[in-house]
Amino acid sequence: MSKQVLEGVKVLDFGQAIAGPMSARHLGNHGAQVVHIETITRPDMTRTIREVGSSTPTNPDFRPTNGHYNTSKYSIMLDLKHPKARGVIEKLIRWADVVNENFSPGTMKRLGLGYEDICVIKPDIIMVSCSIHGQTGPYASLGGVDGIASAASGRTYLAGWPDRAPVTPSAVPYGDMVHPLIIALAIVSALDYRRRTGKGQYIDASMIEVCTHSITPALLDWQANAHLQSRNGNRIPNAAPHGVFPCRGEDRWCAIAVFTDEEWKSFCRVIGNLSWTKEQKFSTLKARKENEDDLEQSVAEWTKKHTAEEVMHLMQEAGVAAGVVQNSRDLIEQDPQLKEREFLVPLKHPVMGVFGHPTPPYKLLKTGADIRTAPCLGEHTHYICTELLGISDEEFVQLIRDEVLA
Repeated sequence: MSKQVLEGVKVLDFGQAIAGPMSARHLGNHGAQVVHIETITRPDMTRTIREVGSSTPTNPDFRPTNGHYNTSKYSIMLDLKHPKARGVIEKLIRWADVVNENFSPGTMKRLGLGYEDICVIKPDIIMVSCSIHGQTGPYASLGGVDGIASAASGRTYLAGWPDRAPVTPSAVPYGDMVHPLIIALAIVSALDYRRRTGKGQYIDASMIEVCTHSITPALLDWQANAHLQSRNGNRIPNAAPHGVFPCRGEDRWCAIAVFTDEEWKSFCRVIGNLSWTKEQKFSTLKARKENEDDLEQSVAEWTKKHTAEEVMHLMQEAGVAAGVVQNSRDLIEQDPQLKEREFLVPLKHPVMGVFGHPTPPYKLLKTGADIRTAPCLGEHTHYICTELLGISDEEFVQLIRDEVLA
């Protein structure tokens, strides 16, 4: 493989849970040297939750979730609140190009590690602080998680059915997934700025603002038309049918979207120009929208006779947008597109064994990602201290005895 695009970049990662660690993971997967700070008393949250059945209740290294979110990193155990930790922290800051953190706003400052503090140690440092509300404003001090960001941004208000309460899909933390991509881009931009000017940068990243960008059409509708969009299930104004329809088999579905009159004619041909497709109430988009309940019921009667895959292929071959509603098993075992693009690569973790690790959702064709398994807790403490920071073996042993490295 060619030299990694971020080779030589050094990242000090205080990330916790999802958004913080994933931001640094994107850098590590492309060659940056990422040092992840944890402690035995306060490990990364992904080492404490059991989201899959194979996780063991006591071993912090047997956590597939952590294995996904913290690939391509080095791990050091360091008690940030220990009085003697300051010397190690300052060495790490001098070593680093980038400091990444997503503690509640104010935490780093209370530790004496705010941007103004670390600039004294490393004037050209790049620091990113990821939080729900951002570092300024009346709500900055309030904590939160992805679901809070989704609700406050307006995304939750638009999700669901008009006669039911708003919903946030429990397994789809949108902000936690998208925010790290934005942060990684901002860090790369700041690195380029420093290369050109010699100056560092502070990046204040707000998850609510990332989520709010995702509902731009609703914002524009209110600004331009004073129209307040609300929940509308799977329907949109400019397509019919537009929804998810039941197919043959248990809990199998296919999404279908018909936008133009030409697509409607193609759709009708696929299903055999059934008599109901020729009714006046379905002859135009306006008519189909006015009779959408009847339309969806009729479409469902046809799709239920076919597998989701059959529906998808028949529609796609006719130029009608359609796609199987896939579950996790489909994605891992059957999806030919993800398999061709090597979405999951099998890597052998020293504790969990071999399992698929997700690759980045973007491909740098000349310097592709080079993914390493997530580290065990404190796996590289000795290497980081003695090799990267130049701490003597005697001092290292004393730091362990003093429980600084714990």
